[in-house]
Amino acid sequence: MLEAVLARSATDELALRGIAGVRAALGKIDLAIDALRRIARRSPKPLDALDELSRFCLQHGRIEPVLAAWDRFFKLHDNSAAGHFNFAWYIGRFGRVNLALAHYERALALGIQRPEEVHLNMARLYSDMLHQDDQAKRQLDRALELNANYIPAMLNLGNLAEQAGDVAKAREWFTRALAVDPKHPTALARMADTLNFSSAAIDAGEAAALLPRLQEAAAATEDADLFFALGRAEEQRGDYTAAWGHYARGNERDRSTLPPYRPDAIEQGISRLIETCTPEWVSARQTQQSATPIFICGMFRSGSTLLEQMLAAHPTFKPAGEREFLPRLVATQLPDYPQELEQLDRKTLEVWAQAYADESRKVHGTDRHLTDKRPDNVLYLGLARALFPKAKVIITRRDARDVATSLFATRLGTAAHYATDLAHIRHYLAQMDRLIAHWQSLWGNDLIVVDYERLVADPREVLGKVLSALGESWDEQCLSFYELRNSVRTASVLQVRQPLNSGSVARWKRFEEAFRDWQ
Repeated sequence: MLEAVLARSATDELALRGIAGVRAALGKIDLAIDALRRIARRSPKPLDALDELSRFCLQHGRIEPVLAAWDRFFKLHDNSAAGHFNFAWYIGRFGRVNLALAHYERALALGIQRPEEVHLNMARLYSDMLHQDDQAKRQLDRALELNANYIPAMLNLGNLAEQAGDVAKAREWFTRALAVDPKHPTALARMADTLNFSSAAIDAGEAAALLPRLQEAAAATEDADLFFALGRAEEQRGDYTAAWGHYARGNERDRSTLPPYRPDAIEQGISRLIETCTPEWVSARQTQQSATPIFICGMFRSGSTLLEQMLAAHPTFKPAGEREFLPRLVATQLPDYPQELEQLDRKTLEVWAQAYADESRKVHGTDRHLTDKRPDNVLYLGLARALFPKAKVIITRRDARDVATSLFATRLGTAAHYATDLAHIRHYLAQMDRLIAHWQSLWGNDLIVVDYERLVADPREVLGKVLSALGESWDEQCLSFYELRNSVRTASVLQVRQPLNSGSVARWKRFEEAFRDWQ
């Protein structure tokens, strides 16, 4: 009834916006998009209207309305630098990297204001999506040529250096950022990440000098990054009570900005996955794709980065890192996942599988023995089984209390909204155990489980069995994984640059009081 009332004045922008809101609330996404498109066509502020449409479509995985609406806009306003910039930002989120880069270039050619921001966004696409770090550095260097005090470019150059294993260079960039703004929270936190605050550390003096600056900035801004940095510093100094307090404060700040954790919704989603992704569902849809990716997944902070690096040191394997393909596919093509799985047909899956293989060859040079290490791909292993019948899966496992400790002490943001509360972590771990048990029944011998503690204690035996299951023989280089200088884009970037050690085993005991109710 309300929609009918609003429709009587459907030429009015306010009414159309009301219609869009009602339709969205009722789950009528396509009809809501139609109302937003009508707003965009007639609004006196077309960029604002297109922004609203694009945000809504991105949230609900609908790319075609975005392409059509912006195409119409550019036919009338091709000289809008801001328009090209905005479209590039959205279309990049949809994974259309080359199209995004072309429109960023167009924005630059039209003389957009703050061009350094354009170069920053292009750098992120080159690095995160195309794995072309040299191109990313060129874009960041260009940003600094345009604005010598542009801190975001300095921070990203520092990140690239750290990901490549050049900690000294990373510190140079973070130091340069702090020279521009001595109290910049992110620069302070990133600098802290590169230092060891233990009194016995080589850089203990530099770390000790940074500590009061971290404390002062955290008190003034209550920035979550600073609390996590302080927690790490105090843990290295041996004050575990203070460390946990800082971690808790950082998580409290994050929890207030992240979507609420809903245990019932998580359980229902996992149950729906298990009910849908049966052997019969897979066999009815399985493609003929010959690509042989190796999916390394499980819980965040369970040793997946270590395992990928050890395999990367073997001459047969190539690391792809945390590929966005499957999460992006689900977000853009299956926004109501897992409900839409039942409607999928083999033809559609063939197209998606080929797109994955094509991207593998284009970005990484191969579609064979390529490791796709993304922990949350564990949610998509039913889909992956249908897409890639010749793939292998490695699930990394670790003591639940150590996983919880590492999650709670690491700022993961929206990637793991459950990680800000120990009770939520414990619940989520139980649901993942339930899901993994189902995947084991679905994948059979093509799914390999690796225990972190056993891998650290006896890497030759454990990794040897993994290699055998993957059809490869042992290579001694696997034990020298820390000497690799490939780019590592995870929170474990510094740990995997060190020789194998058991320093993180039973880490939870430092905070034993927090786990008194865990069995």
